[in-house]
Amino acid sequence: MTDRRTGASHNARKGRFWVAGLLALGLIGGGASQADTPPAASTPVGKVAAADNNALGWSSVSPTLGRQLDTDQKSVRDIFQRLNGADPAMGDIALADLTKQVSAIQQDTHAVIGQIQSYDTIISSFLQVLGDKPAANEDASITAQRQRMQKDSQSVKSMLVRARLYELQAKQLGTVIDGRRSRIQQATLSRRTSSPIAPHFWHALVTEKAENQSSVENNGVLAEWPYLLGGTFLVLTLTGLTAYPLLAGLRRLGAKPEALPASTDNNEIPRASGVVAITAGGMLCAVLAPVLWLLWEMITMGGDGGPIAATISDTMPVCGFILGAGLPILGRAGLLANNDIKARHALRGVDWMLACGVLALDLLHAFQSLKVFGPTLTVLLEIVFALAVSISTVSTCRRLGRQAETRLLAPSVLGLATLLTFVTVIAIVLGYVSFAFSLNGWLLVLGTGIAIVGLLGMCWREAIERLLGARGFFGSRLVPLGVGPRRLSQLTVVLSGIGNVMLLLILVSIVQSEGDFNLATIFGRLGLLFSGSNIRGIPISLDTVLICIGLFIAAYYAIRQTRNWMRDRLFPTTTMDIGSQTSILSVFTYCSWIIVGLTVLSVAGVSIKNLTWVVSALSVGIGFGLQSIVQNFVSGIILLAERPVRVGDVVEIAGTRGDVKRISVRATNIGLSDGSTMIVPNSQFITTNVKNATLGSTGAALTLSFTVPITADLDQARAMLLEVAAKRPEVLSTPTPKVRVTAIGSAAVTMTLGINLISVRESGSVQDAILFDVFRRFHAEDIAIATT
Repeated sequence: MTDRRTGASHNARKGRFWVAGLLALGLIGGGASQADTPPAASTPVGKVAAADNNALGWSSVSPTLGRQLDTDQKSVRDIFQRLNGADPAMGDIALADLTKQVSAIQQDTHAVIGQIQSYDTIISSFLQVLGDKPAANEDASITAQRQRMQKDSQSVKSMLVRARLYELQAKQLGTVIDGRRSRIQQATLSRRTSSPIAPHFWHALVTEKAENQSSVENNGVLAEWPYLLGGTFLVLTLTGLTAYPLLAGLRRLGAKPEALPASTDNNEIPRASGVVAITAGGMLCAVLAPVLWLLWEMITMGGDGGPIAATISDTMPVCGFILGAGLPILGRAGLLANNDIKARHALRGVDWMLACGVLALDLLHAFQSLKVFGPTLTVLLEIVFALAVSISTVSTCRRLGRQAETRLLAPSVLGLATLLTFVTVIAIVLGYVSFAFSLNGWLLVLGTGIAIVGLLGMCWREAIERLLGARGFFGSRLVPLGVGPRRLSQLTVVLSGIGNVMLLLILVSIVQSEGDFNLATIFGRLGLLFSGSNIRGIPISLDTVLICIGLFIAAYYAIRQTRNWMRDRLFPTTTMDIGSQTSILSVFTYCSWIIVGLTVLSVAGVSIKNLTWVVSALSVGIGFGLQSIVQNFVSGIILLAERPVRVGDVVEIAGTRGDVKRISVRATNIGLSDGSTMIVPNSQFITTNVKNATLGSTGAALTLSFTVPITADLDQARAMLLEVAAKRPEVLSTPTPKVRVTAIGSAAVTMTLGINLISVRESGSVQDAILFDVFRRFHAEDIAIATT
């Protein structure tokens, strides 16, 4: 009875301990309430077991997650019904709206899966502590606790399967939407209408007169067209007039734009050093333009100008930025006017062309989706837009091509623009107006995106240089802290590169927007680049890639600093030799990088299951072509562990003698006497005979054999050899040098001189010095001597 009570008490204490430990470590869910606080130490085990489910938080979180999954299920069903409904000719705007809904579902399900997996891990850990089956004489509260945990585990796994199912369905719906959008785009590009040179085209235009007039009447979409047209002109004009006062205000704040420096190289494009002020003015105009439009809409149209007014409002920020930043550069009083008047004349009106072109492109897309006009008038507007963009592009390129001083455009660019114009005209004549419109719309979007991103890139680079320069805001404060100019320069380059990558992603988002310059659409596509996708169970996203790269960079500096501390601070206080120190540093480095690699894989969401195919591929590769690499790797680990060869040893392998300079996991570097380095695979140190002259000691023995005539005085010859050896400081006095007679011939006697040296590395030079001394000493006594 005593043992049973002791066991039950032990189990109760064990259960109470783990419950309190989990609560103390903060492993309770985010849905735990005030009532989920840990029980006091005096609370009985039964009460702890009754409260553990609430403590884990699953009971309070699961209803919320279930409702979220119900909403996602309904959204998936609605999207599926819309895709399979009675409207097979769904437009791009409707498909874009469905794409946003699918992306939202994927984000929701991904977040729900992350929460459920966290609870699954907690409950699984709890069940591992409690065990799968009841133990002998187990307390009833622990049994009930296990049953509740098992029930919660089943609920968690069921909801996890459900969430993954909805995520997979949303991904499939996204694939279907992309496929339908591609088919619509292909059908649109290949759609052929009446040619504008055919009389039937103009006859159809006259026939649609009543339909087109209905759009501008009282109940039409463009019933407020005077206010829309007048407001657009007024807002763009006011924005352009405000650009210079804003720039003047920024100049007074200290962001004065400087003149363009004279270029010493004709092939180098000069850069405005005041681009920060210009970009800031453009951003202020990007805010001002939609505000002015909203005020105009409220005053003239009562705040509801319809979908066309909404389209204009969405495009105004981009138009405002183009005018606010373009006029201070290309305007009559802009930077180019003060430095290169010819270039300003060549680029005259480009800012207004881009702003009006972007606005016209968005309006034409809105006209198409809303079917504002008849098909023939819509085609005519597309023809006018395509010809205007192509002709303006050729005209601008031709003007710039005439300015040899600017070196801004090569003749090939002008030729490409001319070719695009030719293709546009041919497509329009043949009736492929949609193709010509899409081509020139993409060209306008690409050119506008490059201009905006290029200006932002120059602004970012200049801002970084100003902030981190020697006299910059941050640079002047970091230099006294010990950050050198070289480090500041490296930081400037790194931050500039990161900014350029982000701007490149923004350019990709602009190009993918297909002419929709709505900021919400652009940043939504940019968010999709960061959220990424799931490939074979591995989440691939830009933010994960950046985090992994950051971990590698941080680990590199941390490992390097730790190695330097161990080598310069720790090892000098010990009695370890250089070989032991090198082995410890190598093992530490490799182990650290293995840990970093596993951490990066964990952050990237890669598990052992994901690596199954990698292990299989490596097994096949090892079996066919990687045997030597694996063999050298294992041999390197053996060399670092057993240390038969250490850094600093003098070894002889395959007839080559040298000093061991470095031992890695693949090969060993041996320094030769001629200054070169021989790289030896580690497997040779394991599978072949290696002579280590310094293993166990740093000294070395040297033996020299001589022959003297049979008529010579052997005692005198012996004394002279010992005398020569004693005069060399490299020769150890203990043990003393010895001379032996090793052979007697009919005409000569062989004598051997054995000495011990301080270092084996000096054996070559000592041998040469002794031979010279022996020759001179015996020659002075007129005794013939020779080496054997």
